[in-house]
Amino acid sequence: QHHSHSSGSISESFNDSRTHHQMHNAALNYTSGFGFRAGADYTNFTSTDTQNFFDRSPEEVETRFVSRSNQHIDRWKIYADQNHSLPHDWTLNYGTSFSYVHNRNIQDYDLPEMQDQNLYNRIREYTYNVYAGFDKPFNSQWTLSASAALEYYQMQDYRKWAVYPTLQLNYMPSASHILQLSFSSDKTYPDYWTLSGATSYLNGYNESVGNPFLRPYTEYDADLTYILKSKYIFQVSYSYTPDYFMQTVYLDSDRLKAIYNWQNWDYSQELAFTAILPFKVGHWWDSRLTLQASLKHDKASAYYDAPFNQQQWVGVGHWTHTFQLCRRPNLKMEVTAFGQTQSIQGSYDIQPVAFVDAALRYTFAKDRAMLQLKGSDIFNTMNPKTRVRNGAQYLDMNTKSYLQSITLSFSYRFGGYKKKEVKDVDTSRFGNHS
Repeated sequence: QHHSHSSGSISESFNDSRTHHQMHNAALNYTSGFGFRAGADYTNFTSTDTQNFFDRSPEEVETRFVSRSNQHIDRWKIYADQNHSLPHDWTLNYGTSFSYVHNRNIQDYDLPEMQDQNLYNRIREYTYNVYAGFDKPFNSQWTLSASAALEYYQMQDYRKWAVYPTLQLNYMPSASHILQLSFSSDKTYPDYWTLSGATSYLNGYNESVGNPFLRPYTEYDADLTYILKSKYIFQVSYSYTPDYFMQTVYLDSDRLKAIYNWQNWDYSQELAFTAILPFKVGHWWDSRLTLQASLKHDKASAYYDAPFNQQQWVGVGHWTHTFQLCRRPNLKMEVTAFGQTQSIQGSYDIQPVAFVDAALRYTFAKDRAMLQLKGSDIFNTMNPKTRVRNGAQYLDMNTKSYLQSITLSFSYRFGGYKKKEVKDVDTSRFGNHS
């Protein structure tokens, strides 16, 4: 259940919604003794949402409606993989998979003048994937791993063939020096409710609007990493994501509305330099400092009537400390500090943010029991302020997260118990994400 009240110079609104999710999953997997694996997976997901909405304008014009939304998803997947250990330390692996999704979305309003917004659509999605890869240690210094996946994706009228390569090259001239070069690619698909194109009314001023024409995006990452003495890490990385999408706010040019929407950009890219520097002082102070400087660039040349093209250098620091205050009893203190300079996200300018956490931890009963007192965001500084200054787009968002908290917790680990590893079911594209 969710209740919200919005009051301002434009409107006063009340929004009461009730949502119910159900997810059922069944999986059958087979593993042989000669490197062969196969399996089948079925997921059924249903979501129902009932919204009671009331809005009153300054002119005393009232709007009241009840909307009902429903999503029903059936997803099937089958796969087969084979792994071979060949002479001269070669390892070969290959496989294939097929997935099919049938998604039905319904949304209707009880207000006669909103009947044209009633929605009923079906989305069918097909994904075929074939991949092959190998691993090869050439000697004690050089190791190479590489693979490539060929994928065909179809969602309604959208069809795409794509290749997703990966590569990992390790060079270790000595135990104190390791050099790693990696390249990877991966894809991200929009959630099904966004693809339905439905409109959700958050209050009298804010609306969330779907996009049935939203396309998947592929992210390409390249990293060069140097590891000194198995603890100091220095890395240069670059990521390029054409057709990137995320939810942003657009101020409608024709109506006094703020629209939360999803659009494909031209690209998002980032060049980053990272250093991870651990150090110890005796047995009582263990610290780890992470520093990063990155150049972010977001561009969208076809974003309504408000295209953007922003670049920004961003600095990030993350420092963790563990202090051994006493060994008998076992008493430790942990302090974490985080800071980030001004950043960007699409057309957003995000002001600097920071936080400090601290915890006092007492471990006893042969390290099976732990009593912890923790303070999160002690100085209440993790409240990002965002603004947009892009032509007619003039927007300020001051978010009060109120992450500041004090927590007292107790845990006890019973001897011999190990949590069973269960593969999580991916539901990231299910449900209403507005």
